[in-house]
Amino acid sequence: MLNLAKALALALYGIIGIAGWYQYDTLLRRPAITKAETVDNLSSDMTVNYVRAMVWYHSRGKLQELRSILLNDDLSQRERIKIRIKNMLMHRSSAYIRELNALNTPINSLGNWYQSHFDFDNFLKDIYKIVFDSGLTVEEKVRNATDVMEEYQNITNRKLIDSLTETQGVPDEQ
Repeated sequence: MLNLAKALALALYGIIGIAGWYQYDTLLRRPAITKAETVDNLSSDMTVNYVRAMVWYHSRGKLQELRSILLNDDLSQRERIKIRIKNMLMHRSSAYIRELNALNTPINSLGNWYQSHFDFDNFLKDIYKIVFDSGLTVEEKVRNATDVMEEYQNITNRKLIDSLTETQGVPDEQ
């Protein structure tokens, strides 16, 4: 009886295995599923809204990391802090630049466009002024950095709206 149970278990195992390989082979023979051409094809309005949301989403991470630098690093080492902040901002910005470049929008390579129109050098100078202001608490520095980020993002978003209006016609900002 035990030998019969072993034989049945092996037979069942074999049948299931063969069926699994057959399904796998069938999946491999199917044509690759490609995304429709309309996916990620954003209108001017959607482009503006998506950029605004994506950039602000990534800014929240920048602000958290800035808070960590302010709380944990020796701010008297100005050059070291400047390098850390600049590298952090550039690294975190590269994430949404790549994502924006991958989209099909009215502006080709939208991430590169955003990067070239964002006044990073002056933005960085304004952030450094806030970070090294000894009269501010950490929370005041983060709050002020938030205001500066929003200001520069709004300027760049306005440039995006203007550019899209020239090329595509996008309704003015609400």
